[in-house]
Amino acid sequence: MTEDQLLLDYMESHSNEFLEALKKAVHLETPTEGDKEDLKKCRDYFAKIFTDIGFKCTVVPSNDSRYGDHLLMELGNGEEQVLFVGHYDTVYPKGTFGELWKQKGTKVWGPGVLDMKGGDVQVYMVAKALKELNLLTENKKIVFFLSSDEEAGSYSSHMHYEELAKNSKAAFVMESTRGDYVGGLKIGRYGRSNYTFVAEGKPAHSGQEPENAESGLKELAQQAVYLEGLTDMNRNMTVACTCLKSGHAGWPTVPGDGELTIDARFLSKEMAAEFDTLFKKLKPFNPEVKITTRGGIEKPPFDENDPKHKALYEMAKKVGKGFGMEMKGIVTRGGSDGNFTASVGCPTLDGMGMSGDFVHQPGKEYINTDQMAIRSAFVARMVLEVFRA
Repeated sequence: MTEDQLLLDYMESHSNEFLEALKKAVHLETPTEGDKEDLKKCRDYFAKIFTDIGFKCTVVPSNDSRYGDHLLMELGNGEEQVLFVGHYDTVYPKGTFGELWKQKGTKVWGPGVLDMKGGDVQVYMVAKALKELNLLTENKKIVFFLSSDEEAGSYSSHMHYEELAKNSKAAFVMESTRGDYVGGLKIGRYGRSNYTFVAEGKPAHSGQEPENAESGLKELAQQAVYLEGLTDMNRNMTVACTCLKSGHAGWPTVPGDGELTIDARFLSKEMAAEFDTLFKKLKPFNPEVKITTRGGIEKPPFDENDPKHKALYEMAKKVGKGFGMEMKGIVTRGGSDGNFTASVGCPTLDGMGMSGDFVHQPGKEYINTDQMAIRSAFVARMVLEVFRA
């Protein structure tokens, strides 16, 4: 029996175990900025099941009161390591999804079932399979860092991913494939920048003397149109206004002050740096209104053209063929922790988790259970191939 078939048979015969482990994780709701005790219960659950199969688990403080702590899990003691990237936070407040677990046919619905507790449980099944099938040699190490704040931007966890990635042969990001296609992967991501522009002008009575105002609201409205006009799909960049705050409804006042926030995304670090300079020196349309800028680059781009990432993708395509899958990678504008692992030179492959759809959509987010085994077997083979390379 080939190694591919051995792994696939294992995953298929343990599919009920996979679903039971996932069901328990999904029932432990984990809003990103929710009750710390709720987050702890889920983190403790993952620590228990991974400890039971031989992992050393260490709680890593988030050092940010908004979020729960993180979990570092390590199997083996070798100098060569593969890094798994995951998170257990699920955005919405408790109760938003209503029914926490719904299974019908080949689909399961629930909060975080796709993004990304399904991918987290995959890591558990992959490690368990490699151990029980005696495929993991003693001088190799599997590292899984499970963060609590990915959905908020990984403010207290990204530095841990960067440090772990520097010492890893490859990083596998267990985010979803995006859609139902069984061979889906994510091979590149735009970088993300976030800026808030603060306007300081002069208010005036909106009835008696509006002509004497130096309107922060008008200034920011003009900036919003200008900034969104910078979007250029041919250059792989987008700028979107996400919040404008100025004035008070019903008050007879032209506001002097205000704030405008944008989300800017770029596929290259050179472009990110170019526009970072522009945004930080944004010129006002009205010279009587002062504009200051807060924010900057939050996620560096994950460049699909980096030879290290391309080589890992080529490996994935060869491994996929062994399972009868044609692996297809996409570049997405959405960011993940793969942006951080890729930026420090670690070969990175994203979208290694479950197939499914409607991420973050209450009552609609689902996974495909009929693709669970083959996706997990594929990931397990990728671990072995990286270690053997």
